[in-house]
Amino acid sequence: MTKQKTVLVTGATGLLGKQVLQLLVTQDYKIYAVKRTYSIIPLESEKINWVLINSFEDNLFEQIPIAIDFVIHAAALVSYKKSDKEKIFQINTRWTTKFAQHASEARVEKFIFISSISALAKNSKDNLIDETTPKSEKEFLSNYGKSKRKAEEKLWELSKNGLPILIFNPSVIIGPAKRYQSSAQLFGYVSDQKPFYTKGVINYIDVRDVANIIVGSLENKIVNEQFVLNAGSISYRDFFKAIAKQLNVRAPYVGVPKFMVIFGAIIENIVSKLSGKPATLTMETARMAGNDKIFNVEKSNNIFNPRYKNLDHSIEWTVKEMQKKGEL
Repeated sequence: MTKQKTVLVTGATGLLGKQVLQLLVTQDYKIYAVKRTYSIIPLESEKINWVLINSFEDNLFEQIPIAIDFVIHAAALVSYKKSDKEKIFQINTRWTTKFAQHASEARVEKFIFISSISALAKNSKDNLIDETTPKSEKEFLSNYGKSKRKAEEKLWELSKNGLPILIFNPSVIIGPAKRYQSSAQLFGYVSDQKPFYTKGVINYIDVRDVANIIVGSLENKIVNEQFVLNAGSISYRDFFKAIAKQLNVRAPYVGVPKFMVIFGAIIENIVSKLSGKPATLTMETARMAGNDKIFNVEKSNNIFNPRYKNLDHSIEWTVKEMQKKGEL
């Protein structure tokens, strides 16, 4: 009889982690999912064993009674607020490194790390970015992007010492989440009928497509590789229009240059402090506005042959699910 394989999932209560769990429970895996004590369990299943993490110093492998074959490390702090810098590096870099070291000691078969396109180098003359684009000291990286890039560097070091790694860099992941989390902030922005949009494009992928590729990668022979995941790109104006159509509200209609976006970030952060509501626009997101980079996914498409979901369908699904939870 073939031994049942075990999977350990971090970030299991987040946008991507929840979707990964929904796929795993349909397959023959013994699943261990990590959550903080205050996090709500998103999926009840007898196949899922929940593991509580109280400190980033914890060795999760010591809390699990059997050996772990595969790790999907999707936990991260996605924030572009300057005040979150220390927490961003604590979670995304230092904890990832320590967790990967523990995984190496536990001799896992594969350690899958969910990074981000924010970590990729941007020094491309033709605006096409892929896994091999050279880095430049002059390129702008958010603290989130820096934290993810540093984590990648640490993982490559560990891979040289025997940890089999697989790194995915997804673009903006579209899917239902809380209003002020991840890409859901963009849906909230349109829902609030804000008038402004900036030039540039958004690179996107449906969360279900990302989950399919991750889970499908568990038992293949691919290790010590890195893949950009991206379904397509669209102007912010048209992206907001598509969301507005589903919400039946007016789309942002005033195009603004980058310097105006930065000015808007200053104003919004003042309003945020006065109102107590999180700011959708921060100085870091303002500096990223006007992006015209396109992400080349030839490498991942050749290996995984994904059938990406249509953007309109992704937006429709996301809106309906967020409306059900009262987030829109």
